[in-house]
Amino acid sequence: MKSANAKNLLLASILATFVVGCGGGSSDSGSTTPEIPVAPTTPAKIFGSVEAVSTTNQTITVNGYTLQTAGTPINYEDNILELADLTPGVQVEVETLKGKAIDIELNPAIAGVVSEVQGNKLVVNGTTFTFSELNSDIQVGSWVMISALQQNDGTWSVSSVNQAPVLTHAEVEGRISLLDTTASKFNIGSMQVEYSNATIEDGDILKNGQWVEVDGNFENSHFVAAKIDVENDTDYDGVEIEGTITWVNSELSYFEIDNRTKIQVTANTKFEDGVKTDLKSGNQVDVDMANSSSGLVATNIDFENQQPEIPVTQAREFSNQGFATLNSGIVTINGTEFVIDAATHFDDGLTEAMLNNIWVEVEGIEVKATALTPAHWLIKEIERETKETEISLEGPVSNNSLWNYTSSDNSLAQFDGKWVEVECMLNGDDLLNCRLD
Repeated sequence: MKSANAKNLLLASILATFVVGCGGGSSDSGSTTPEIPVAPTTPAKIFGSVEAVSTTNQTITVNGYTLQTAGTPINYEDNILELADLTPGVQVEVETLKGKAIDIELNPAIAGVVSEVQGNKLVVNGTTFTFSELNSDIQVGSWVMISALQQNDGTWSVSSVNQAPVLTHAEVEGRISLLDTTASKFNIGSMQVEYSNATIEDGDILKNGQWVEVDGNFENSHFVAAKIDVENDTDYDGVEIEGTITWVNSELSYFEIDNRTKIQVTANTKFEDGVKTDLKSGNQVDVDMANSSSGLVATNIDFENQQPEIPVTQAREFSNQGFATLNSGIVTINGTEFVIDAATHFDDGLTEAMLNNIWVEVEGIEVKATALTPAHWLIKEIERETKETEISLEGPVSNNSLWNYTSSDNSLAQFDGKWVEVECMLNGDDLLNCRLD
C-alpha cells in the first residue's frame, strides 16, 4: 500500500508540473490549448434600458449584460407581465444572481391613459409625447407605460411606449419645478401636480430640483398626487446605471448622468475603455456606484462607444467666481443671478447659510427659456475659493465683458459673441490679459 501511494503521489507531482509548464499560453511553447471561458460577473442591481429581448432564448440584455430570464418574475407595480411585453428602450430595474435575472421591475417615467393620438404623438396625463415607433394598437383610452428622460427644459425624450394593463393609478416621475408650498402644487415639466392630500414618503420636505416619483390620477387638467417618493442616494447603493454624461465639474471630481444623478469620482474609482479625462458631456457610461456619507461614489466607470438609447440634449456649461449674496435661492455674483436648487452640490462642507459675502466659484449649465420658466443659469456645484490675481471664467462674452467683468485692455473683445473658457488677470472688477484656457 505504501508503494502504491508513493507512486500515486509521484504521478500527481509529474502531472502538476506538466500543467504548470503548459499553462499561461507561453509565447514559445506553441500551445494551442484554448482558455477556459469565464462567465462575466454582473452587478447585484442594474438600472437601465432594455437593449434586446429574446423570447426564444429567454434572455434580456440590459447595460450590455445578457441575462437568463426563465422563471424570472416581471412586474410593474402589482401587475405580472411576460417577457414578450418588454421591448427595446423600456427602462427597468433588474436584480441579478450569477448571470441570471432574478427579478425585473419596469420603471417607466410616465404611466397613464391616452387621451389623444395623432400620428406619432400621444397625450398622456395632459402632456404630449412624441415617439416615432408608436404602435397602431395604442388608441385613445389605452393604458400605457412611457420610458423617457426629462431634458433640462422639462421636455421628454422617449425611448419606448408600451401598452399596460389597466392600472389602479397613474404615475409620473421627474424633477420638481415651480414649487408653491402655499398652494400645494409643483410642476414636472409642463405637468402641474397638486399634492394637498398626498402622502410624502419618509417625511421628506419638497424642494425645487428634487427628482420624485408621483402616484395619483390625472383630473381636470392637472395631476392629483396620492403618494410622492423623493429619490435619494440610497436608492442607488450597489447599483450599476447606464446613461449619458450631462455635466462634469472642472476638477473631474463630480459628474451627472441624464440630468439626474450626481456621482463623485475618487482616487479609488476604476476606469474601463477610457480614462478620467474622458469624463465629458455627451459620453455614454456604465457606472457602478456605492453610497457614502458624501453622496454617491463611482467605484467603476466603463465608457461605452455607442449611441445612447435615449438621446439627451447637452446644455452649455459655465463657471464664474466672485463675492456671493443669497436671496430666496438666487445667488448673485458681480450683478449676475444664478439659481440653486435641491440638486446643487455644495463642496467642502459649504452651506447656503454660509454664502453671503464670501468668494465662491460656481459651475453649472445654461437653461433656456420655456413657456413656463425664463432662461436662467442653474448652479450644479458651488465651492468656496480664495480670491487671487488670476481668475478662470467660462460663459458668453458680450461687449468686451464676461459675467459683468470688463477688460480694460480689450483682451475680451476678440471673443465677443462667443462662448469661451478664459483665464485672465483680475484687478478689482477689471480683467486684463484674457486668453483661452
